[in-house]
Amino acid sequence: MSRSDGDDRPDEDVSCPFCGSSDVVKDSDFGPEVSKSQYYCNACETPFERIKWGEARRPDTGR
Repeated sequence: MSRSDGDDRPDEDVSCPFCGSSDVVKDSDFGPEVSKSQYYCNACETPFERIKWGEARRPDTGR
């Protein structure tokens, strides 16, 4: 089951840390911490988190 449904492609080059595929979608701007984003790999169907190291578009944290 593919989870790509619209404009949820990552803003930068993100690849899956498990299989190396670049066929990933951003599930959420925030993970368990404000400094992480959640992604999903369509190739190996694995969710993963990524630390936001200077992303061009930073989501509003409400602070």
